[in-house]
Amino acid sequence: MINRLFISTVMLASLSLAACTQTPNAANNLAFSNNGKFVKIVDEDEVYHDKLAYDIQAAGISPKGQVNVWAEKLVNELVLQNDALRPDQPLLISTPVMTSNFNTTNELALQLQQGLLAAFHAHEFNLVDLNVATNLRATEQGEFMLSRNWELLRADLPVSHVLVSTMTLTPEGIVFNGRVVNVTNNRVLSAVQSFVAASSLSGYLQPSEMIESRNGLLYRHENKGDSRYTVLGDKL
Repeated sequence: MINRLFISTVMLASLSLAACTQTPNAANNLAFSNNGKFVKIVDEDEVYHDKLAYDIQAAGISPKGQVNVWAEKLVNELVLQNDALRPDQPLLISTPVMTSNFNTTNELALQLQQGLLAAFHAHEFNLVDLNVATNLRATEQGEFMLSRNWELLRADLPVSHVLVSTMTLTPEGIVFNGRVVNVTNNRVLSAVQSFVAASSLSGYLQPSEMIESRNGLLYRHENKGDSRYTVLGDKL
């Protein structure tokens, strides 16, 4: 009887230890490991809880996906690193571009841009939306106010600070670098760098095929996923 009780106690302790040391899935909600400590979205920080953790049922706040959470984390660090930009100074959020070509972007970057704007506004910064046209366009498809046609946009926006950012796709995920720049003297007021595993953005990234076409050239790989990830919807 004593031996059975001893064995049961040991097994229970072993199961408890395994549960405590089990590593959570780092792909969930952009959680990550920081110096051996697993960090979740809802950080154990009172200020974070007061400002960024919402009860959707109680407050009516809309649910957020991984891209939105990523945008919030990027902006949190940009606000932390900021050494000059005041909340009352107008700030424009530009579209993230690819590091290899500053004239190209993708669907993920366009969505992240929207999330960055919302996250900065949550910190009560003075945001300027470049895409608001000078006139409302009423068409058979609907009424449109946003545009990317420079001829329909204002050219005299009072903006001296812009968030510029770049992306790099790798075989493991995506690298992001962003900085708030004073366009009058190109001074960097704040900067952030981030890496997100592809599994955290499964709805946006897809692994490379064994044979892929890139810039008009064919590339052959030994295994699927050996090359860098691509954004879903991108033309290769």
